[in-house]
Amino acid sequence: MSGPDPNKRDYLLPPGCKDLFDALQKQEKEKVVSSPRYPPVTREVKLPEKVSVRFLAEFSGQDLHTITKVMHDLRIIVSPDRSVDFADAQKILRTYGIWAKRGDTNA
Repeated sequence: MSGPDPNKRDYLLPPGCKDLFDALQKQEKEKVVSSPRYPPVTREVKLPEKVSVRFLAEFSGQDLHTITKVMHDLRIIVSPDRSVDFADAQKILRTYGIWAKRGDTNA
């Protein structure tokens, strides 16, 4: 037999794990290692509480499809014709090296 021994208690756990807690810790470490690195901040912008997705695309210099893909990767579900709140807009722009601050864009 070439697989794990089903007679052993930990046969479903990943190699090197003695219990479920070890398996979860290993999984969390892998997530941290694979987390995306953001580029260095090159610009700053002040944003209101709600920002349109089209504005984010124009300001970041990306097309709408690219912004939509980034939103999907960040698990932000909203159509391109809608607005996102400040926290989501900040996450989206940060992927392009842009730091967003709260404030009025008209000031």
